[in-house]
Amino acid sequence: MVKKILITGASGLIGGILVEHLSKNSNYDIYGIDKHIRLSQRYQLENTPISDNQQPILPPKEKFYICDITDQKQLSRIIQDNQINIIIHLAALLETETIEQINDINCRGTNIIFDIATQQEHVEMVIYGSSVMAVFGYLENEPYLALAKNIQPKEVLKKITINDPMIPSHLNPSFEAYCQSKIFGEDLARQYSSKDNINVKFICVRLGWVNTTDDVTSNLYNWDDKSVWCSNRDLCQFFDRLLENQFKLKKFDIYFVSSNNDFCWVDMDNAKEDLNYMPQDGAKWNEA
Repeated sequence: MVKKILITGASGLIGGILVEHLSKNSNYDIYGIDKHIRLSQRYQLENTPISDNQQPILPPKEKFYICDITDQKQLSRIIQDNQINIIIHLAALLETETIEQINDINCRGTNIIFDIATQQEHVEMVIYGSSVMAVFGYLENEPYLALAKNIQPKEVLKKITINDPMIPSHLNPSFEAYCQSKIFGEDLARQYSSKDNINVKFICVRLGWVNTTDDVTSNLYNWDDKSVWCSNRDLCQFFDRLLENQFKLKKFDIYFVSSNNDFCWVDMDNAKEDLNYMPQDGAKWNEA
C-alpha cells in the first residue's frame, strides 16, 4: 500500500531534502505545505551563495499547498481530502524571530497539527521535527562547553540520552524560545500518545545540524555545531529506516539524529538498535 505523506515546512532546507529523496520511492506519495515558496532563511544566515533563479524543491503543483499551520480549517481540509497517512511536521520559525512569533507558530501551530492528526482515522503516525537544540543548554557547562569554545575536550564526553533532562540554551531570549518550543512539542507529543483513545504514533526526531552546503570542512563552523552535524545522506537514511519500520515502532519515542562526528555528545544507540540507522558521514577534528 502506498503511504501518503504530508511534509509541513516543505520549502525549508530539511523539507526540501526529504521531498526530493522520498519522492523517488514508489511506496510513498509526497504532499507538502508551507506558507511561502522561497528558499530557506538558512541560506542567508549561513552566507551560502544562491543563483538568481534558485528555487526550493517542492512536490508537484497539485500536491503542494500554500498554508499556514495555524489555519486549522485549511490544514484539516488538506489532510482529510488527501487521506494523509503520515505527517512529517517540520514547519517552524527559526531563532531569528521574536518570542511571540516563535510561540505562535512552533507551539500553537504544532498543537493544531497534533489535534487534527488525532481526529482523522487515516492518520497513522506523526513524525515531529524536534531538534538537538532541546538539549543545547548542556553546551553551557563543562565538559561540553569546550566544544562551544572550539577547544578539543580532554576527556570522553558522556553522551546525552533521550532519558536525560531537556535543557534549553540561554544564548538570547529568541534562541531560548526556539529551544523551549521544541521541548514543548515533545511534551505535547508524549501527552497525545498517552491517551488510550488515540492510535496515532508520535515519533520525536531530535535533528542535528543540517547545513546548506552539506559540508563541514570549513573552519568557519564551530564545534558546538560540527559535533552534532547531520549530513543530507544520513538524514535521508534515518527517515528511510524510520518509515520502513513504522509498524515496529512504539506509540511514542524519541531519536537523536546526527552523523558519525568526532566528539558527538548525543546518544543515538536506540536509533541504531531499533532502526538499524548507521550514519555514513562525520565531521573530523583533524579536518577542521
